[in-house]
Amino acid sequence: MIAAITFDGVLYNTAQLRSALAADHRAGALDTDADLVLHGYLRWGCAVAERLEGLFAFALWDPEASELVLCRDRFGVKPLSYLPLPDGALFASETFALAAHPLVDNELDAQGLCSALAQVRRPGHSVLRAVREVRPAHLVRLRPDGVSEHRYWALQARPHTEGLPATISTARGLLDEAIAREADARPAAVLLSGGLDSSALTGLVAERTGAAPRTFTVSFGDTAASVPDRPFAQAVVEQLGCDHREILVDPATLTDRRTLDAVLAAKDFPSPFGDKNLTPYLFYRQVAAHTPVALSGEAADAVFGGLISEEERASTEHRTFPWIERAQAFGLANGIGNDLFDQGLLRDIGFADFCAERYQEARQEVPHLPGAPADDRRAREIDHLHMTRLYEQAVNHSERLAAAAGLQVRFPFSDHRLYGYLYNVPWRMKSFDGRDKSLLRTIARDLLPASVLDRPKVPFPITYHAGYKQSLADRLRVVLDDRDAPVRPLLDLPKARQIADDPRRLDRGGWLGRADTEMVLQLDSWLRTRRIRTAL
Repeated sequence: MIAAITFDGVLYNTAQLRSALAADHRAGALDTDADLVLHGYLRWGCAVAERLEGLFAFALWDPEASELVLCRDRFGVKPLSYLPLPDGALFASETFALAAHPLVDNELDAQGLCSALAQVRRPGHSVLRAVREVRPAHLVRLRPDGVSEHRYWALQARPHTEGLPATISTARGLLDEAIAREADARPAAVLLSGGLDSSALTGLVAERTGAAPRTFTVSFGDTAASVPDRPFAQAVVEQLGCDHREILVDPATLTDRRTLDAVLAAKDFPSPFGDKNLTPYLFYRQVAAHTPVALSGEAADAVFGGLISEEERASTEHRTFPWIERAQAFGLANGIGNDLFDQGLLRDIGFADFCAERYQEARQEVPHLPGAPADDRRAREIDHLHMTRLYEQAVNHSERLAAAAGLQVRFPFSDHRLYGYLYNVPWRMKSFDGRDKSLLRTIARDLLPASVLDRPKVPFPITYHAGYKQSLADRLRVVLDDRDAPVRPLLDLPKARQIADDPRRLDRGGWLGRADTEMVLQLDSWLRTRRIRTAL
C-alpha cells in the first residue's frame, strides 16, 4: 500500500511513535514527523490521529481508497481549510491560497460578514461562503461518495477527587511534562512579557533545564502603555539570570504598507486588533533573528482559570460570549470593532441573531457534571468558550503571525492532558486565595519576584504614538473618499467621517476606540486584495 502526505507542524511524541512503528515491516524511513504520520496511517488507519501529540495539520492521500484525509491538532493551532468539488477537492493552510484558485467562488454572504464582525465562525465554516475549515481535534475524510467528519478528542467532565496539595502537585507535574517536550530539545527561548503566565513559564524552564533561558520582551520606548512591562520583565531576568533582549518596535513601522499587507496575509481574515497584530509580527521578526523557536504563555488564562471575574461567576444572566459582553459594558453594543458599520445593515444581515445562535451552539458543547454547583458550571463554560471559540482566534496573534515572520512559537500551556485535568478542578480550588490563577501562582511562588506574582493582569501593550492615530484617520479618509471602496456601502458614513475629521475621537475607550477604525480598514483591504465580492 502506498500513500502521500503533506504535513505542517511538530509532533511531541515522536519517540513513542517511532518505537511503535519500528517493528512494522512496511515502515520505511521514520526520520521526519511526516514519515511517522504517514506510516502510522498505513498501520492504524485514521485512528493514527488519536496517537498524535503536538501542533499539526496534515493532508494525506490514500489512492487505494480514493480518499483524502485532512486533520488538525486538538486546539486548532495549525490552520487547514478545504473546498469539496465535484471531481475532487482543494485544500490549503490559508484561505487566501484557496481564494486565489479559479475554481473558488470568493463570495462573502451575510453569514460570512457576521463571522468576520463577530470574530466567531460557525464550526467547520470559513468566512467565505464556499470554503470549509477542518475543526480542531477533527479528522475529515473526502471520498467520491461524500464527506465525513470524525472527532478524535474531546474534553470530558469528571469528578475531581484530589485535595488542594495533591491538585497543585499534579498540575505542576503535568506542566513540567509539557515544558519538557520543548525545553529539553533545544536551547530554550521564552517570550517574556513580565506577566504571571510568561514569567512562570520562564521560571519553570530555568528550573527544568538548569540553565538561564533566552528571553525576549517587546518595547515601544516611552510610548508603550500606561503599565509598561519593562520593570516586571527585568525583575524576572535579574532573579533568573536570563540571557535577555528587549526588542524595540519603532511606531513608524506600524504604518508601513508592507507591514500592514504582511499582517493581513498572515491573519488570513480581517480583525479589529490593529497594532495588537502589527506589533507581535514585528516583534517576532526580530526574535527570529536570534532563535528559530520560542515558547509562549498563551492559553494559561483558559487553562488555569484566569478569564472569569467574581461578577461573571456569580451572574446567571448571560446572552452572548463573555468578551462581547465585556465590550458591551464599555458601550460597544455590537462588540469590538463594529461601531462604524451601518446599524440597518447589521439588522438586515441578522448580526445579533447570529451572535446569539453561535453562543447557544457553543454552550451546548460544554461538558458538565450532573449536579455541579452553579459557579463551577459557569467557570467551566467560560473556560470552554474561550478555548474553543476565542483561543483559535487568539492563536492568530502568535502562531500565524510568528510563522509569517519566520519564527516557530510553541504553547506549553496548550497541553491537552494539562487542560483536561484542570478543566475538572473546581472553581473554588482554582481561586483558593481569592485571586485568579491561584494554582499557577502557587506553582511559581518560589521561582519569581513578589512584584510579578502580585502584578494585576494587563493586556498586550499598544502604542500611543500620535503618528499612528493620525495614520488611522488618514487611511480612513482615503476609504471614505473612494466611492469604489468595497467597504464603503457597509458603513455609517457620517459617523465614520467624524473619526476621519477628528482623530481625537479615536481615544474614546482607549484601544477599543481605535478598534472600530481598524476593522473598517482591515475589511476594506481584505475585500480588495482577495477580490472578494459581497452578496448581502
